[in-house]
Amino acid sequence: MQKQMIEMMEKNTAVAMESARKIGELNQRSFDKLFQQQADLAAFFMDAGARGLELMTKAKGYQDLLAGQTALMRECGERSINAVRASIDLAKDASSEYGNLAQEGYSIAKQQMDEVSNLKVAA
Repeated sequence: MQKQMIEMMEKNTAVAMESARKIGELNQRSFDKLFQQQADLAAFFMDAGARGLELMTKAKGYQDLLAGQTALMRECGERSINAVRASIDLAKDASSEYGNLAQEGYSIAKQQMDEVSNLKVAA
């Protein structure tokens, strides 16, 4: 029985390590995607700021400046909304994957508990 318990502990440790690896990979993928979205958005806003300054120097009049700034702000707003939507989609995808990992973990834990119960009965 001791040999069976040691084998079961080794198996449980391997399963726990695999689960931790999967969670780590999911965390890293999620972080990479979010970081890339934030970097793209920051680059866009830096460019928009530069375009706004350029617009002030090249505008032919007040109406031209106002129209240019309005168009630029509209573009910034649309880009921000798209970034929020992309982040929500990413969160939904990650949530679904975390849920799948939790369900898998529950199934494995149940199976392991059944194995432990069977060992006690056999002893």
